[in-house]
Amino acid sequence: MFELLEPFQKSLAVQMRNQIQEGTFSQVNLFGGPRYSLRMSFALEAARVLSCRRQGMSNCSCESCRKFATLGEPNVLIVSQRDHKSLIETHLDAFCRLYNDFSKIELMRAIRTLLLQYHPSFSPATASQTSLYDAASSVNELLISLGQEREIGQKEAKKWAEEIRSSLKPLYAANRKNTTVTIAQVRAIDEWVNQTGMGSNKRFIILEAMEQTNVSARNSLLKILEEPPEDTYFFLISEFPNRIMSTILSRVRRYVFPPLGKEAVMLYLKPYYLHDRQYESLEQFYLEGGGMDLNKNRQIAGMLFSSVQSRRYLLLPDLQQLLSNVDDVDGYEYVLRALLDRLADALEEESLSADLAYRLSSLVSSSYSEAQLYNQNGRLMLEALYYRMMEER
Repeated sequence: MFELLEPFQKSLAVQMRNQIQEGTFSQVNLFGGPRYSLRMSFALEAARVLSCRRQGMSNCSCESCRKFATLGEPNVLIVSQRDHKSLIETHLDAFCRLYNDFSKIELMRAIRTLLLQYHPSFSPATASQTSLYDAASSVNELLISLGQEREIGQKEAKKWAEEIRSSLKPLYAANRKNTTVTIAQVRAIDEWVNQTGMGSNKRFIILEAMEQTNVSARNSLLKILEEPPEDTYFFLISEFPNRIMSTILSRVRRYVFPPLGKEAVMLYLKPYYLHDRQYESLEQFYLEGGGMDLNKNRQIAGMLFSSVQSRRYLLLPDLQQLLSNVDDVDGYEYVLRALLDRLADALEEESLSADLAYRLSSLVSSSYSEAQLYNQNGRLMLEALYYRMMEER
């Protein structure tokens, strides 16, 4: 158990393995750390091991482990806030290039991480939601058919990728509007985990970005976490765990995931046969694989920063073109992160006063948090942020 993940986060793999073997693994866990530090991978591996009919070894072929290989296990529910499109598009590209079992399985897992947000326990409440559930069902049927294919050539792989990509379009569009777990979802989870007639199967709930939920959702979740039903396990995944309300933190066992080092990144990407292509992080690999131009985002951040630093407003046509470029690639968050990097560099170089750098950084951080919390349009938020930064003196 955890053998495939141990080379990347050894201490965490050993810790969780020992706890599961000793029967001391908690029902409520918080995996905190930066993105792409394998928090989701560890949550899914823990769920697989706990469900395994045997000893939880990585090569186990029991019915439960076979389902977990491609996330076809119905007793897993995920509400995930991540860039699903970049992850899936990267795996679609790898599948077209490699068309082997590894790339097929990784593709299916990436897609089902998105599809599990349309778990049957989350009944659609509106006509638009019903259409999304139908779309998710159609994609899942494609994955079932793909899983039954034994030998796939490059031509067939490209055909599969085109069909899957077409079926995913409505889910991609909906995912851009999602934030994190809602009160309705928490209530559905509560009903699901307390259902009778579930047999001896364990249930697993993976919730991402809990720090961004509203008060009602947090309070409802807290009631479940205080006394989780037997054989029910919760995994809270957070980039900023200290922002989660203290009453929830008091109910969880915390695990801290450090970022992956360069050697670990190279080892993780080895099965993708990237030849001489080097990546500094898994984030770079997935975002660029999904079509995002990170260099362009950094250039945009540089233009905004230079304008603010010189106190010279960009011409309106230039600003609108810049905002369009950000909107086209959905790069709002990454432009803001690049802006924060530029502000940190300016502070270190003493080209900005400490007071001004702090105030500008606070504006950027607040803008990012508000955009996520209130699901606001990134382009409008960036434009408003730019003018607020220009007014700071």
